[in-house]
Amino acid sequence: MLQWYCSPFKSFITLMEDNFNWNATAFFADLTKRNRFAVANGFRFCKVSGLEGFEEALAAMQSHSAFVCVSDISQGYTDINNTPHTRRVKTVFMAMRHAIDNMDARIVCMDKMRELFRQFMSVLILEQTKLQQHAIYLDPRISFQEIDRYFFSGCACAYFQIAVETYTNLSYDINEWVEDVTYDRIFNQCFTNQFA
Repeated sequence: MLQWYCSPFKSFITLMEDNFNWNATAFFADLTKRNRFAVANGFRFCKVSGLEGFEEALAAMQSHSAFVCVSDISQGYTDINNTPHTRRVKTVFMAMRHAIDNMDARIVCMDKMRELFRQFMSVLILEQTKLQQHAIYLDPRISFQEIDRYFFSGCACAYFQIAVETYTNLSYDINEWVEDVTYDRIFNQCFTNQFA
C-alpha cells in the first residue's frame, strides 16, 4: 500500500521503494467494459499469452465476434545507469470476425478497430499524466499494426504496443544474500592461482 507524506520528495521516495507498476490488463479490461463503442460492437475482453495465445483465444471463442486481448507477456529491459528503471512493452490485440473472403467487410472491421484504438488513446493520454505522478512514464509513440489477412481466416486483426518505464530499486541489500557478493573476487584465495 502506498503511503503519502506532506513532502513531495518523501512521497516520491515511498513510491520508488514500492516499485509501483501500472496494470495494463486491468486498465484495458475496464476501458472495454465502459466504452460505448466497444459495447455496441460486441467487443469482449480476455487475457492471452503472446501472439499464439491470441490465436488460440480466437479459435476457442466462436460465440463472440469481437475481442480486445491484453498479453500477460511483456518484453523489455532494465537500465542500470544513473536512475535505474525498467522498460516493459505491453501488447494489446484487437480482432473482429467477418465473412470469409469478404474484403469490404474486412475494411469495415478495420475501420471500427481503428476508431476503438483512437477512443482508447483519448483516455490513455489522460492516464499518462496520472502515471507520471507515480514515476511511471509511457512512451508517447504508440504503434498500431494491422495483421495480415492470412493470419486468421474470416477475422480482421490488429495490435498496438505501449512501452512503460518504471523506477526500479536496485539498492544493494546484504540481507537478500546468503553471503556478501560484493567483495573483490580477484584477491580471494580460490582465484589467486589463475594469476600466478
